[in-house]
Amino acid sequence: MKRGLGQVLATEIAARGPVRIVHRRENPLVSSYVSDIVHVAFADGHRERLLCKFGHGRDLTPPTPHRGLGHEARVYAEALGDCPLDLPRVFGGFVDDETGDDVLVMTFYPEAVAAGKSEDPSAMDTLIRWLAAFHAWGMLRVEEPRRAFLPRYDESLYTLWVDRTCDLARSVPDDHSWLEAVAAFYRRRIPLLVAATPTVIHGEFITRNALWNDGRILPIDWETAAVGPAELDLAVFTYDWHLDDVRQMEATYVEARWGGVAPEGFDDTMMAARLYAAFHWLFGTPGGVGESKIRDHLRALRAEAVRWGVIDA
Repeated sequence: MKRGLGQVLATEIAARGPVRIVHRRENPLVSSYVSDIVHVAFADGHRERLLCKFGHGRDLTPPTPHRGLGHEARVYAEALGDCPLDLPRVFGGFVDDETGDDVLVMTFYPEAVAAGKSEDPSAMDTLIRWLAAFHAWGMLRVEEPRRAFLPRYDESLYTLWVDRTCDLARSVPDDHSWLEAVAAFYRRRIPLLVAATPTVIHGEFITRNALWNDGRILPIDWETAAVGPAELDLAVFTYDWHLDDVRQMEATYVEARWGGVAPEGFDDTMMAARLYAAFHWLFGTPGGVGESKIRDHLRALRAEAVRWGVIDA
């Protein structure tokens, strides 16, 4: 751990002198990964509070959209390295020479809260506008060599989750006749996602992955970053929100990105993206997929299809 910290803090060490660990404790906040809060001090007296995320104990058995902390570290360094928007400060990643774990090291923000829990009324508006600006930036740079390592959403990925859901549904002895209609509705719209203009996407842009800190949005947890339609990020973010909130957030996004006039086909592509989000959600959570999870997934999927008018209640 100490050697790895020396690697990712090399620039600071060169400027401030040798570093030592002052205090280390487990992060009490629940997350997909185990993490520690590490206080370090440099020879010149400067101190940093670091959040160190550890890869051990995380189930990345396919199929899953998650790609691990090594991928996330590379996203910060390469895919986001020249992004002019607000982002958390990330020092880098390393492999622990004692445990073999991937470790990601970033600044710890003790005053930050998930954007959705902020009492500041401007937080959500700022978040949506950040997302619109990010997609606009990423669209112009998606083909640059430094982002070539990012996975690309394609037809096989769009069909993976619906095929997997239908297969799992057969293992639960209930009537899922509605599922065939929803799956067919979605499959007919997959070409819209394939044809959509690609950009850099977060992949799991939800409120707990967007920190609100001192008036700034700091998106975190980029291990699902990829190249795909912007509508996927917007659909994932607005999944399960009240419809009035969804419409308001979409209007804010359209205004921020396109001056209030959405491109042709935006609503249809958003519908396809919403169903993508609903089908894939089960596979974005760690751990095994047992009968209870399958039932919960199917209930949520059916509710989403009903509220968007795909099937009757």
